[in-house]
Amino acid sequence: MMTDFSGIADEVAATNAIEVQRVPKVEGRVLFVDADMLCYQCGGNDDTDVATSRRILKNKIDLFMGASGAERLVLGLTGDGSTKGDRAVIAYTKPYQGNRKGNRPKNWQYLRDYIGQGLAGPVKTVFDREADDLAGFMSQAYGGNSVLCSRDKDFRMLPGLHLNWDTYELIEVKPDVFGVEHGGKMYGPRWFWTQMLWGDAADNIPGLPKHPDFPRGVGEVAAGKLLAFAHDDDSAAQAVAQAYKAHWGDEWADRYAEQASLLWIRRTQQAPIHEWSQFLPVGPQLTAAVERMLTRVNLLKEEAACLSD
Repeated sequence: MMTDFSGIADEVAATNAIEVQRVPKVEGRVLFVDADMLCYQCGGNDDTDVATSRRILKNKIDLFMGASGAERLVLGLTGDGSTKGDRAVIAYTKPYQGNRKGNRPKNWQYLRDYIGQGLAGPVKTVFDREADDLAGFMSQAYGGNSVLCSRDKDFRMLPGLHLNWDTYELIEVKPDVFGVEHGGKMYGPRWFWTQMLWGDAADNIPGLPKHPDFPRGVGEVAAGKLLAFAHDDDSAAQAVAQAYKAHWGDEWADRYAEQASLLWIRRTQQAPIHEWSQFLPVGPQLTAAVERMLTRVNLLKEEAACLSD
């Protein structure tokens, strides 16, 4: 997420100056826009009034619709007080989003309220998961007839069509393709496995902190080298497991299950915290680690419920 909002209204205006290639509407196509991101991107600076933020927001949505070829819009919003899919309880190595400083643009709350009331367009507010997980559900449900739009890099693991937030370019990620690069950025399942190694600094998810071959830390380059021979989920899972074993030793399966549960964008209606294990290869050690994680999470939730009574 962006934390420096100085001059953001000017930046958005400059971005909107791009000549957008409007796409003919496709029957049944639905556009999912990350409304959490819209509130940050359109909130403005200290000199931006609410009318300006509202105008930027509506213009941005109109441009997204025109460039996507979608018949229908869904704005996905993470509700106030959302459990965020219990990710805060799952996190063991580092606090989930523990690095967030709370810096928000001036009109952030106004836009959240405006969107939440359905005034910017059809909205789906989720409280038992994150808006990212709603994007995952729509990607799974609509397949190639969904268009996902966010600046959040996590979205890039999902199959379907992606609309670039800034250039309004449509990017296709076919479900049978392990990884595809667009504009120097990786899309598809390979991106999930890269994050399993690299982590996600924006959410304070460490991934694999170190590796014997990379004692200074595992960044994007190191992750690419560790996944050099991965060509599908099976080979990637094996490569990541070996890397975790090399650093974590006997703890590897527990840390693997933790990181996968934090990073995976959920795609089913139930969205369980271990959903990734239903889609990806797992063996006996990971299965046992998942059970330990579920037990730990449930105990923590029970303790929290008792304290609140």
